Amino acid sequence: MNEGVRRHQTALRIFLVTGIVTVMAVVAVGGTSAAVRDPGVGGLSGRGAPSDAPIRTAGAPTTFTGIDVHGGYVAAGVGLRNRGFGTIKIRDIPTGATVEAAYLFWSVLGGSSEPANFRKGKFKGAPITGVRVGKGGDPCWNAATTGYAYRADVKSLVTGNEDYALSGFASGVTTGADPFKKAQVRPLAEGASLVVIYSKTSYPLTRVTIANGYGLVTNSAGLTTTMPFEFGATNPVGQVSTTFIGADGQRNFDEPASTVNGQGVPQADWDGTDDPSSRYSQGNLWDTDTADIGKWIKPGDTGVRVKVAGGPECLVWVAQVLSIGRNGAADTDGDNLLDGWEANGYDADSDGIIDVDLPEFGSSVVRKDLYVEMDYMGAEATCPCHLPVEADLNRIKMVFADAPFANNPNGETGINLHLDAGAARGKAFNLGGGNLVPHDDDLNPVLAEFNALKLANFNEKRAKIFYYMIWAHGYDGGTSSGNAFAIPNDSFVVTLGAFPSHGTSDQKVGTFVHEFGHDLGQFHGGNTFDNFKPNYLSVMSYAFQLDGVPRADGQPAYFGYSSATLPNLDENSLDETVGLNSTDASTYGTRWFCPSGVLVVSPGTANGPLDWNCNGVASGTSGVDVNHDGLGSVLTGWNDWANLTYGGGAVGPGAPPITTQRTRVLPEELTWDDAKKYGR
Repeated sequence: MNEGVRRHQTALRIFLVTGIVTVMAVVAVGGTSAAVRDPGVGGLSGRGAPSDAPIRTAGAPTTFTGIDVHGGYVAAGVGLRNRGFGTIKIRDIPTGATVEAAYLFWSVLGGSSEPANFRKGKFKGAPITGVRVGKGGDPCWNAATTGYAYRADVKSLVTGNEDYALSGFASGVTTGADPFKKAQVRPLAEGASLVVIYSKTSYPLTRVTIANGYGLVTNSAGLTTTMPFEFGATNPVGQVSTTFIGADGQRNFDEPASTVNGQGVPQADWDGTDDPSSRYSQGNLWDTDTADIGKWIKPGDTGVRVKVAGGPECLVWVAQVLSIGRNGAADTDGDNLLDGWEANGYDADSDGIIDVDLPEFGSSVVRKDLYVEMDYMGAEATCPCHLPVEADLNRIKMVFADAPFANNPNGETGINLHLDAGAARGKAFNLGGGNLVPHDDDLNPVLAEFNALKLANFNEKRAKIFYYMIWAHGYDGGTSSGNAFAIPNDSFVVTLGAFPSHGTSDQKVGTFVHEFGHDLGQFHGGNTFDNFKPNYLSVMSYAFQLDGVPRADGQPAYFGYSSATLPNLDENSLDETVGLNSTDASTYGTRWFCPSGVLVVSPGTANGPLDWNCNGVASGTSGVDVNHDGLGSVLTGWNDWANLTYGGGAVGPGAPPITTQRTRVLPEELTWDDAKKYGR
């Protein structure tokens, strides 16, 4: 039946159902009556005049299980109408997680008598039999009078992320014909959803609750149920997610919003958006819609009110899943940002309004995040410029995205660095901060003038979340490349104004990572101020800040922190035959000072012969002040990435907000005058 015929009404039947006027459309198709949902009329459109008496019960799903687990759940579904078969794709179970429970929910429309095959089907080819969790009136399909909902425990068949094949579910048509264009032949399989609860020891302790039933929703008043926590939500509230599972949503109806605690949930669109694709003309009549809802939960709440509404839509609410973190004040991923902040946003003044929307920015409870607001003196589209161009900012992000030793609970490598330049460098770098500040060739004295700019341009409500820096010109009458003021800290400045063209791409990237490294607790020698150590392969060393750590494998220079603690170097007894003497240095080169004071770079790998005394022969033992500090000492290695300090200054939950730098303990940073002296 084409769209025009489907909309044509040859007969209308109006009757009263539970206080609602319902309009019925019967359309002639090939000599038979095929009543389908008609978007051209309001109310409960499309219901036929069945011969057997319809059941008019309707009730919200009720809780059947609640489980505490270090982990969470995933849910996905598939439409089964006019097929009786399909595939549910589970993709988001974390690596290393264990399946703790798995339930399949489905619904079938039929007559007032329930055949045994409604409860049956095959899951991954294995026969399953479900328990009926509810029944009620049909949702506007004239071929049916009664709907039935079922649940089956399929844990033994669920192994993790996989495509799960379903077959043999009760369906009068199995050809995949569009139900909006063809007469209905009952039974009418609606769809199925798989809910998998998983555990992973590194994940936060979470309560997962599932409710199920058969809730026929026929008007805008809808149905409401309460999903219990069985404890009071913490302050801040933990991560909260919910999934709406149900039948008969279609895209050509605009039902009232489903709500949580009175707040509309746009993800619950009831448009029949579950697989397969491509969908039927008006959707696949089955929805498994998940949303994060923690921002609508208050500390102390012991549950949430969930409402599903219809009118003119006819919906069947089959199941609801809810998960909530037991302790939103925990810091599961160790980035010094509380779980509740990362999951729901940060309410700085406890007025119920989110001041920093971390989930909108992409924060994760199980992967480390760092936030930096970048103010700037000029944002030229092409350089010379103080604020780096977008490509350079992406390079900085990638340094952290590739970080080893992040120890993320989800098992991923890397740290998600969020850089905020406001509107100056595109959508990816606009988090609502980032300001153009007045140009000043010389912040002098730097502490006073930096503090004044910060107070004028940095929203104090961000202080627990964002580090703050300025891409400035210079300070204190010198040519220093930057300053972080303290170790660790929450602020720093990059000042490359004295460098040609205000610094190259490499110099901008290296200096930002260097100064931010001080905020993250790293010194010029890692855990010491010993600078220029050849066995410390990090941009924290002046030997590598501007040009990066050379690579021996043909790759571009490395502009990150050290990822291994290399063997000590005794400057009084350097074995030239082994170099840095570590496989961790195999793909890197290094730099050191010859006895003449010239800074040189190794010709190849640093894990091999190195001519420490620069006499043209890499053999024997020599005594050389390779870091040029006037001492003959033992230089130690250090692993920066494994020892970052998260949450310096005001960042994190532990300290009161501050907006000024009170102490300056760092020596002057690398200057352009020094860079020229060292041959840069």
